[in-house]
Amino acid sequence: MPDAIQQVEPQNSAPPSFTRSGVWHGMRLTVPFSISAFPFGVAFGAAAGAVMPPGDATLMSALVFAGSAQFAVLGLWTMPLPLVALTLTALLVNARHVVMGAALHPFFAGLPRRWVMLMAAGMTDGGWAITMQEVTRGRRDLGILAGTIIMQWPVWVGGTLLGALIGSAGLDPKRWGLDVLIAGVFATTVIGLYRGRGDILPWLAAIGGTAGALLWLPGNWYILIGGACAGLAGLWRHDK
Repeated sequence: MPDAIQQVEPQNSAPPSFTRSGVWHGMRLTVPFSISAFPFGVAFGAAAGAVMPPGDATLMSALVFAGSAQFAVLGLWTMPLPLVALTLTALLVNARHVVMGAALHPFFAGLPRRWVMLMAAGMTDGGWAITMQEVTRGRRDLGILAGTIIMQWPVWVGGTLLGALIGSAGLDPKRWGLDVLIAGVFATTVIGLYRGRGDILPWLAAIGGTAGALLWLPGNWYILIGGACAGLAGLWRHDK
């Protein structure tokens, strides 16, 4: 058991904290992600503007703050709203956050639950990656995650508003290549988290599971299946 704990929390002897310096550190580290998130927000706003008023699209980004899930539900956005289908789609697309939150939990288990839950509610893929990198280096400061949220939320909402306003001008996200930005962000995240050859098997499992689900299953099941395959591969490698 001690060996397993050392593998999960390398270099983390300091107790968890929530500091102002951590917030500033997280904000600085998030600048590249924020720059890439802005055109992604514009792309969402342009797409959302075709099915809802600009104010509604902006309000969605402000309250939901989940880019992939927001894109996924646009295809279902009809009147009257299919609330059950919208809810299930959003849950499916964001199911990966269950695993992401579980990965961070051991590092902040000693902090007040209300702080951890509040930060988890605003956690993004980029914010999780940045925070995970820092805690594995020994900085168990929840303020880092807070800093990523402070930087990314206004950029995402502002990009959505701009995209919704100019959507009527005929901006097509795919035509301008804005739809591939999220893939670039995820690729950058994965590369930044690479720790050695042991990570290759989970990556290949994720790619294989995602590709198979895309070919043979409808909807957004590929997100959940790809994540599950990666998790199972990582568990098998850890046991070995």
